Amino acid sequence: MLKVRNFTINNIELLTEQECDDVRSVVEDWKDIWIQRHPVAPFYTLGASNYFDIAYNPKLPYYRMAKLYNPILLERLGWLYERLADTLAKKLEAPVGYREKLALPGFHIFLSHKAFEQPKDLTHQEWFRRRYVPEVVGNPIHCDTPHFVVDWGTTEGIDFGNPLSFTLAIALPKSGAGMYVWDLHLDETIDLSQTELLNLVNSREKRIHSYKVGSLALHSGLNYHQVAPLRNMHPDEVRITLQGHGVFHQGSWQLYWLGVINV
Repeated sequence: MLKVRNFTINNIELLTEQECDDVRSVVEDWKDIWIQRHPVAPFYTLGASNYFDIAYNPKLPYYRMAKLYNPILLERLGWLYERLADTLAKKLEAPVGYREKLALPGFHIFLSHKAFEQPKDLTHQEWFRRRYVPEVVGNPIHCDTPHFVVDWGTTEGIDFGNPLSFTLAIALPKSGAGMYVWDLHLDETIDLSQTELLNLVNSREKRIHSYKVGSLALHSGLNYHQVAPLRNMHPDEVRITLQGHGVFHQGSWQLYWLGVINV
């Protein structure tokens, strides 16, 4: 079984430009079921995502939303999920499937807005506390840890130490888009205060990983990362990405979406 190394992002060609246009068309056809995730800025999700629809909320909105959205996504994009699983199975050298009862990988959608040009740098904890404040367009610096909060039914046989995260660029502005990645692993920040964490982040090497339409960015999710600012977007441009995670369980990779703010 291939392990996804920390601070390494693997680029995998997955879709042609025409296929990306086809996916974009479907996503835009579903605009009436996009969920706006900020009270002012035009940031949306399509599908159930844990960082808003918290999996451990007693009302279980995440699981209800997964049950609602999964059939919708499969109806017109089943071929995309099949392509994703087949391609990752070859890369990871192991079977790949989707976790029953969890959300299928879903979409982030950013429309053009000045607030995305220089969002506030926040730790995830601080972003979560202020996420509904209209004046705060947060851009959390975070690691992907959804595998620790989702209900797996059983933890037996799950490799929690070797998760994966991925982002597939479907549509990007001409000025580009990507994510910042720091040479700082989650294990180095256990029990730090939010101030200590931000100070440590600022002391470490940071690089940008630029996305390419049709290319899948695959990484462990355990190094701190952040959405790169969206500068010089034209009013008619959009940033659409497919987001997901995976864990290895009983001989196969199980894919789902339950991200912090997977970028």
